[in-house]
Amino acid sequence: MIHGIQSQGVGASLKHYAANNQETDRLRVSADDDERTLREIYLAGFERAVTQARPWTVMCAYNKVNGTYASQNARLLTTILRDEWGFDGLVVSDWGAVHDRAVSGAGR
Repeated sequence: MIHGIQSQGVGASLKHYAANNQETDRLRVSADDDERTLREIYLAGFERAVTQARPWTVMCAYNKVNGTYASQNARLLTTILRDEWGFDGLVVSDWGAVHDRAVSGAGR
């Protein structure tokens, strides 16, 4: 789908990164997962889409991942997404997903 959209000169946005698996209380819930669960279940699809289809943007989730909001999670947004997977596009937030602009903007 990403390839198809972007073949028309329109940027695709991959969302909601990451561990966004519930709607109830999604603005405050923390998806607390060990490394293996996070990598094999929650991040595997994102990794494939980012490394193979190269979306123009990735939208962070509302929720926390292991106690840190996705929009402020340097490990998810910088270490994994950018450093490991080579994402060089734009990371955007969903409406109201940013809780601390200074912390959220501290990444690259």
